Amino acid sequence: MKLGIIARAAAVVLFAGTMSIAAAGTSQAADVTLDITYSCTFTLIGAQDQPSTVTATNMPDSATAGVPTAEGQTQVVSTVSESATSVLNWLGAATVEGTLSTTNTINNAGTVSSATATLTIPKTNVAPSGTFNVTGTGVFPSLTLANPGTTTINLGNASLTLTPRHADGSTTFLGTFTSPCTVKAGQNTKLHEFQVA
Repeated sequence: MKLGIIARAAAVVLFAGTMSIAAAGTSQAADVTLDITYSCTFTLIGAQDQPSTVTATNMPDSATAGVPTAEGQTQVVSTVSESATSVLNWLGAATVEGTLSTTNTINNAGTVSSATATLTIPKTNVAPSGTFNVTGTGVFPSLTLANPGTTTINLGNASLTLTPRHADGSTTFLGTFTSPCTVKAGQNTKLHEFQVA
């Protein structure tokens, strides 16, 4: 009887130890949001402010040095300016679609690197006037961090590629174009901060 109790106790301890080892390499998940304004330069109208809300889910709340974090999900909702809306209507564009490629700065306890996320902007109706929103969604890449300590993720510049289309699906005379977008100075760019053990 005593041997049976001891055996069961040993099994519980072994199971608990195994679970602890498995959990040690697993980062916890966090959801984060940051409002930021980009300045995007367009061919026909020059630089335009593009207020955006960046939301990232399943971001690491903690991590273990040398162990890859899970991929996150990223969404950027950007407001197209009134001037850009006017030009799209002048072009005869009924919809717009494309991609947004964002560069993020990773500071892992003093070691700085970058991570790029490419987001897909699905076909979106162009407003007849005023402003309208476009939404890009994609994956935030897994990170393998070498150093224990505080790690921050800061938003950087982006590249916006768009294809305006007529109602029949054909492209406007601009075709597909790419606009560089820079983060306007003086803003908080820190999207997330967590500890690496």
